Amino acid sequence: MGKTILKVLCGIIAVSGFVAAIGAFSESAFAGLFMMLGSILLFPPTWILVRKLSGRNFPTWAFVVAGFSLAFVGSATLTKGDEEKAKGQGFANVADYRSAKTLGLNAEGYAKRQLEMAAAEKKKQDVAKEAEMKKDADCRSDVQCWSGKYELDALIACKPAIQKMAKYDYEWTDGITSPAFTKLAWNDKKKGTITYFGDEIKMQNGFGNFLRHRYACKYDPNGKAVLGVTLEAGRL
Repeated sequence: MGKTILKVLCGIIAVSGFVAAIGAFSESAFAGLFMMLGSILLFPPTWILVRKLSGRNFPTWAFVVAGFSLAFVGSATLTKGDEEKAKGQGFANVADYRSAKTLGLNAEGYAKRQLEMAAAEKKKQDVAKEAEMKKDADCRSDVQCWSGKYELDALIACKPAIQKMAKYDYEWTDGITSPAFTKLAWNDKKKGTITYFGDEIKMQNGFGNFLRHRYACKYDPNGKAVLGVTLEAGRL
């Protein structure tokens, strides 16, 4: 099973290397030749042919090592050639040279294209940022949107503040169908502070009875702080 997988992988690599070698010939005959030889040695049928013609049972690893070694030499030669061309033509690096070559551009044309792309990307980001700011501003003026955005933060901050007001024991009764906050209002619209209202808590009195209480928690989303809490017996 392992040998079969190795043959399949080597076959795929050999075919890919063969295609790359054909392209490399246009840049460097030396690099293309080495890459071609490497691909041939990695091709499983070559192993059978060489063994048959030589009458010797060469190990598979020998073909694999030789194939990769030749392919590496070819690739290194090609890279070295590209580095020299990139430097000679005024490119910053090989990657830029190869990208420009694919696009059919010289160093000056490629640099201009990169600047245009950077400007387009910045404009895109600016538009997105502007849209996000407008969206945030619209939400900021709507108490439902603004309070919903910070409701979880308010819940985490308000609950402990409400609990501290218990003289004895307390018991929360909120859940999925009965949220802790059921009403809300601006505390200070200009500052963006909100008052959350609810009645999902029971406080124990001096006789040991648990009575439903309503509460109001003033919360500042910007400072992530509770500004004040009120609590009294009864429901909303």
